[in-house]
Amino acid sequence: MKQSTRESAQARLDYEIRRSAHDFLVATWNTRITSREPPPVRAANMGLVPAWNDWVSVLEAWGGERLDQMRLSARTDHGVAQAMQSGADLFVEAARINNSAFHARMTPEEMQKPVMLATAAALYQVRPHTVIEVTEALQAWLAQTDIGDDVPVSLFQLPMPAVYLRFGPEMARVVDDTLWANLNRPHTTSGVYIFETLKKGRRDLVFVAVGVADHDQEMPYLLQVCISDMNDSLIDHVNRASSTVPDSKSSLVPLVQMCAKVLLYMQTVGAVRIDDLRQHDLVSQLARVGRNKHSQFERRLASRYNRIIVGPAELQRYHEGEVAPHWRRGHLRMQAHGPQFSRRKLIFIAPTLVRKDRLNTGETDHQ
Repeated sequence: MKQSTRESAQARLDYEIRRSAHDFLVATWNTRITSREPPPVRAANMGLVPAWNDWVSVLEAWGGERLDQMRLSARTDHGVAQAMQSGADLFVEAARINNSAFHARMTPEEMQKPVMLATAAALYQVRPHTVIEVTEALQAWLAQTDIGDDVPVSLFQLPMPAVYLRFGPEMARVVDDTLWANLNRPHTTSGVYIFETLKKGRRDLVFVAVGVADHDQEMPYLLQVCISDMNDSLIDHVNRASSTVPDSKSSLVPLVQMCAKVLLYMQTVGAVRIDDLRQHDLVSQLARVGRNKHSQFERRLASRYNRIIVGPAELQRYHEGEVAPHWRRGHLRMQAHGPQFSRRKLIFIAPTLVRKDRLNTGETDHQ
């Protein structure tokens, strides 16, 4: 009898291992499939995070030990590189169990692309997060705006620890030629994940760009910028990080500049911004409903997402001789202070948006 019970338990575990491995692989692969939804929203609808958590739990039951290092974490010191390594290990093990033939011939590149996109989407979901959507009017303006090398890292502030910045045609046009130069056919940037991690007095910014060619699977490109001095130039950091990539024709500088322009605009006084935190409302409702209504609310939760809409609905046209909005570059200069202004000190003048009032004309009407 005991032997039969043990065999039955082992059979159930074997089934759970195969099922969970399959579900994790499917969710990971499907995260790369293009759709009209932003990638992190699509991954949520695919059940990526539950599949990840379930696969780790099954492996723990199988091995008889906790695998906390494999689990997703919202902690600010849980870095993207750590999560990527966990995702890679889970993917390889799932492929070994569920598809041994693919596992035997799998190349590092075949593993890296789906894992990078899936891990970015999963880490986005477990952290406080939002999608940033830029109006067409502001996209056109930012495409013609220069951000100098003197912008310090301290001004690059995320509204939440995880952000997905959606790119429209005007934004993509500025970055595509340099960002995807290593590839053998043109790609269009659909957006970029941005993560901030704080660890041991260091601030890490990770950019995971998402590119699409026709209706093909999405392509990731990752850049990590490690920051120790908040007064350093953001672009200098990016240049140094990019130079470490061997034999690369690509440059992520235009991408980071575009991200910086959006985030700097959001910090200016009077910037047009609509916070549409739909998911937070549904989560609070979910906590108040009975169990029999949970599935209904969970389905609604998967189809809605937090977003911040940035920029005016339209830009005002200017008569000849009027000053249009533009960035005045930040700079360092010596400032007089002390008794009779006899002393000098080095100060930083942040980049300033000149005539920003003209950006805020017109009504925004977003559904």
